[in-house]
Amino acid sequence: MDVSNQFQFWRWLNQINARSTQPDRPGQTRLVYSPSWFAAQQALIDFGTAADLVTCVDDIGNVYLDYPGTDNQVIATGSHMDTVVNGGQFDGLYGILGGLQAIMNLKQRFGRPRHTLRLIAFSEEEGSRFNATFTGSKYYVRQEMPPTILTDINRIDFSTARQQAVKQLLKLPEVQHFQPNLPTSFTELHIEQGPRLMTQHATIGLVCGIVGQRRYSVDVIGATNHAGTTPMHLRHDALQSAITLITKLRLAAKALDSELTFTVGQLSVSPNVANVIPGRVTFSIDIRHDQSSILTQFEQQLHTLITERPDKAIKCHVQQWVNDLPVKLDARLLTMNRQITQDLGYPTTTLVSGAGHDSYILSQAVPTTMLFVPSVGGISHAPNEQTNPADLAAGIDVLTESLRRQAY
Repeated sequence: MDVSNQFQFWRWLNQINARSTQPDRPGQTRLVYSPSWFAAQQALIDFGTAADLVTCVDDIGNVYLDYPGTDNQVIATGSHMDTVVNGGQFDGLYGILGGLQAIMNLKQRFGRPRHTLRLIAFSEEEGSRFNATFTGSKYYVRQEMPPTILTDINRIDFSTARQQAVKQLLKLPEVQHFQPNLPTSFTELHIEQGPRLMTQHATIGLVCGIVGQRRYSVDVIGATNHAGTTPMHLRHDALQSAITLITKLRLAAKALDSELTFTVGQLSVSPNVANVIPGRVTFSIDIRHDQSSILTQFEQQLHTLITERPDKAIKCHVQQWVNDLPVKLDARLLTMNRQITQDLGYPTTTLVSGAGHDSYILSQAVPTTMLFVPSVGGISHAPNEQTNPADLAAGIDVLTESLRRQAY
């Protein structure tokens, strides 16, 4: 990527990230349909309009920028515009702006393509505002629209937030309103969000598959009581029961398979008062592996440990709210990208992604491939997420050539 194009990419990146930085919060926060999310999608539309790309928005808030070709086939790239709370500057956004840069590179060097080049900024992938993930890419491949009963922490429902945000986007000049047909292929450029490329001294990660993941909410209900007057042997402490259960689950996950990841990332304690025995605790579980059988075995152990809890007066309920199967990405595109990295001289490694991506959803509908670049220290979903500029440029170089071979 030459110096002028690097400047263009960084200018776009800084403009969007400046719109999702809050004085009282570190990092980037662009929850789907929020004001910062709208500002980012608006900025992207402005970039596309300035580049004479055809812009449209669908009913879930996905933004599409097309550079029309001479036939009806479409070669697509992109990623998600939303972030986690206090997220990093590259997660999702790198794939969008790197994709836009790749399309602009091809437009400048080769002119009109044979197949249309499409950039997609999916409205949502993270599940950080509503308990639903990949809603943008799922809508694009016509899987589903999330239930209207979903609400955020402020009790705003998904449907209302969606309608208001899309209505605002459609007021922007040059924006068309429709859902484009599916592409011939989809290529997603993304930071790795893990340490493997760094530890293997690889510049490009060629992603051959994506792990399956399941998420649960566990509700532990005991009895609220006075912390000073209730004898220890008469307590039904929901927090202590939850801690014991979480410890047993972590040990069970470790014993089952060393590649199985187990995370409790959310914990809610009620009444959350220093001198009151907790009467209710709700916590999340996130498990991931590239084999469904391992995930199922852990789920069976989860239900067994809940059934076998020592204090029968404490009730436990489990609700599963994510069940994504492992997938393999397109072998032909993987082979092509491997040849490109060899031609360009970038050291590579082939790996399975431990994080979910929009490519997971697209791969169920069209041939799909992914390219990773290293994350410094393996850090992501955090304000100090970082990737070396040379690696960012390398990823865009590989994506540009991959799109060229597919579209021209």
